Amino acid sequence: MALRILSPLSRTDEVEPLIAAGAGEFYCGILPGQWRRDYSVAASINRRQENNRAQGTSPHMDTFEDLARCVDLARPHNVKVTVTLNEHYYSNGQYPALCAYVEQCLKAGADTFIVGDIGMILTLQDIDPNVNIHISTAGTAFNSETVHFYRDLGARRVILPRHLTLDEIQAIADRTSGIELEAFILNSRCANIDGFCTFQHGLAEFVEEPERKHDFENACMMLYKISADVKGNYTQEEKEAMLQKVSMERQHFWSAVHIDDRPCGACALYELEEMGLAGVKIVGRGNTFDKKIKDVRFLKGLLDYLRNQKPTKKEFREQARHNYKEIYECVCLIFKCYYPSVLLDQDN
Repeated sequence: MALRILSPLSRTDEVEPLIAAGAGEFYCGILPGQWRRDYSVAASINRRQENNRAQGTSPHMDTFEDLARCVDLARPHNVKVTVTLNEHYYSNGQYPALCAYVEQCLKAGADTFIVGDIGMILTLQDIDPNVNIHISTAGTAFNSETVHFYRDLGARRVILPRHLTLDEIQAIADRTSGIELEAFILNSRCANIDGFCTFQHGLAEFVEEPERKHDFENACMMLYKISADVKGNYTQEEKEAMLQKVSMERQHFWSAVHIDDRPCGACALYELEEMGLAGVKIVGRGNTFDKKIKDVRFLKGLLDYLRNQKPTKKEFREQARHNYKEIYECVCLIFKCYYPSVLLDQDN
C-alpha cells in the first residue's frame, strides 16, 4: 500500500487545488446550524469550535451540500473525503441528532468517519454495516492488542496517537494485520496524550472580555506552579524561588513551541513508508488555504524524491531538512520534531 498524504479540508474550492498539490485523502468537519442552535460552543461535534470564520479559515463546512460537492469533486481522482465525528464521547441525548447527522453525511456521499467514542462506532455500524470507520487518536491505541480490538469491532484504520515514537509505531505495524494504520506528520504536535484530554481548545476566542481570555486558553499552555521537593540545604524561601523559576521557564518555553510553531515529522517519511502505513496526516482544518497547499506540496515533494530517487536514509534526512528550511524559513529543532529520534541519530 502506498503511503498517502491526508489533507485537512474546509471549503469546496480547496478540493481540486489540494489534489493537484498531492493530497491523497481529505478529512473535514460539518457543523450544522441546528447543532449550533441546540448546543453551546463547548459541545463540539468534532472537537473544533467555530473559530476564525471571518478570515475564511473555519474548521467546518456549513452544509451537507458542501460535503456532497467536495465528494463529487474528489471522486474522479479516487480521493476519499472522510468526516470527523471524533469527540471523545457523546451524551445519550445527543444521539438522535448524531444519527440524523450520519444519515445526511452518507447521503452526501461520504462513507468514512473518524470516530473516538465506542458507542458511536457501534451506532455507525447499526446505521450502515458497510461504513468505513477510522479510529481517532481519542481511541488511545498504544499497542497492537488495542489496534486488534478496534479491528474486531469493525474499524478499518487506526490513527495512532501523536506521542508514539517511531520504534513504538514500528512495533505496532509489525504485530498487526487486517487493519490500516495512520500517523501524524505536520502541525499541532502535543506531547500529552490526546485521548485523555478533556479540554476544549479555542474557547478563548468566544470570550468578549479581554481580561478573561486567559482563563479560557488551552489548559496545557497555561502558566502554573510545580510542587516538588528541592534537595539541598536551602531555606523555604529559596526552595520556592527555585521552583517558581523552573516552573515559569518550563511553561513559557512550552507555550511558545508545543502547539503550532511548525512542528514536523517529515524526516520520518523514510521509515513510515517502509512500515506500510496507509497515510500521514497534516493537522489543520482551520488553517488558511495557502498553508494547506504549502504543507501538501512539501510532503509530496519529499515522497516523490523518496520513491523516484531511492536515496539512502541519510540523504533523505538531509533533503527533508533542506526543504523544510527553504519552505518554512526555519531550521529543524528537536522540540519541534514529531519523531525526535531521527535528530538524535547521528549516523542518519
